[in-house]
Amino acid sequence: MTDSLTKTVVLACGIDRAFALFTEHASAWWPAERRHTADATSEIMMLAGGRFYERGRDGKEVELGRVRDWQPPTRIVLDWYPGTDAEHPTAVTITFAPDGDGTRITILHTSTPESADLWAQRAPRYGKSWDLVLSALEESVTPVLPIDSWQP
Repeated sequence: MTDSLTKTVVLACGIDRAFALFTEHASAWWPAERRHTADATSEIMMLAGGRFYERGRDGKEVELGRVRDWQPPTRIVLDWYPGTDAEHPTAVTITFAPDGDGTRITILHTSTPESADLWAQRAPRYGKSWDLVLSALEESVTPVLPIDSWQP
């Protein structure tokens, strides 16, 4: 088994909008079955300063990872805690690149030395989860709306 997986989706929008959808508006489209607070309306926050977490309406917070690199609108690198923990993170690199009239988002999810022993067990679930997440993201894009008029 390989120690990485790659998933891609092409969104029918420009790179700036794609980056904003993924980073600033994840709460609006992230699938309910992939939320960690048991609150389908939780806030998912990914901050350039380092924090990546989810907060439910009841105030419960779940640390989802850590932002390691933030290069708008082309790249984000995360330590990823779901399926492991802060001591055994996996790594997720998200890239955004122009693709015709749209934007190709590529997710590269890899093990780290700390999570290598867990990777084989967790990788199939990560693959299924990214399929759900990227499908929900793709469905959230309405190509006829300019970025300024998009509302979460």
